Amino acid sequence: MLIAGESIIKVIDENIVMGDIEKSSDNLWSFLLFTGYLKAKAAYRKEEYIFYDLSIPNREVKSLYKSIVENWFKDTITKSDYYMMIKSLVTGYIKIFGKLLRQFVLKSISYFDVGGKKVYHAFVLGMLIDLNDTHQVLSNRECGYGRYDVMIIPKDTSKLDPDDEETLEETANEALKQIFYKKYSTELESRGIINIKEIAIVFKGKEIYIKEADK
Repeated sequence: MLIAGESIIKVIDENIVMGDIEKSSDNLWSFLLFTGYLKAKAAYRKEEYIFYDLSIPNREVKSLYKSIVENWFKDTITKSDYYMMIKSLVTGYIKIFGKLLRQFVLKSISYFDVGGKKVYHAFVLGMLIDLNDTHQVLSNRECGYGRYDVMIIPKDTSKLDPDDEETLEETANEALKQIFYKKYSTELESRGIINIKEIAIVFKGKEIYIKEADK
């Protein structure tokens, strides 16, 4: 989200010391703010907590963040496979995208804790970092009757080519139903985009299941 130019809201501890960074990953936001690697647009207090609206301060710092993320991904997948995976996603070749994504997850799984949805959400957003020049990557926005996880919107719609216990599959089917019934495609349709790919990506530890909505 930050690299895409958006801001995030985090709790900031104004009395934090260096040793606190090891106690919780949330403390990292305070250090990034106080060292100038983030800037605060606004702040407000709720009970004993102070919330800050944080964003990247300038192009130089944005370039640094982008370089760190790109290097992390290159450590777990070859550059050619990474670009093929991203291209397959935006051009609609979902089977190829799914195969490469599975390999990607298996190689990078040791880099992060697989215990929660937020981790996978951040993982997917990081994976899409190279789309920022050609696509708008939106995260966790209200749309239709609900709130989607990630939406990818091409900036140039003239280039679109109208082509070509619970199991992971059942979970993916439920996710696709949610996309349909909550009308997450509303924003895309309002921009005149017809060729919309609706995809459910389900994680379960190191397992990954991908399913595309039938049209």
